[in-house]
Amino acid sequence: MFEVIVMVCLAATGEQCQEFKLPEKEYTDAVSCIRESHAEGAAWQANNSKYTIVGTRCAKDAKAPVAPNS
Repeated sequence: MFEVIVMVCLAATGEQCQEFKLPEKEYTDAVSCIRESHAEGAAWQANNSKYTIVGTRCAKDAKAPVAPNS
């Protein structure tokens, strides 16, 4: 399964960047993951204004921590 990984930085400073995987978002193929990754990232950021997304990617069995919900 492919997971959406977002690179986020603190919105207040633009620093302290980290990768997180979006919870409960898995895709069977890379194309579907890539196609949905920006929309999924935008939906997550709408509920987490503490962070700014600077990029998204898809990965299989990612070791990134699950994205926080603030």
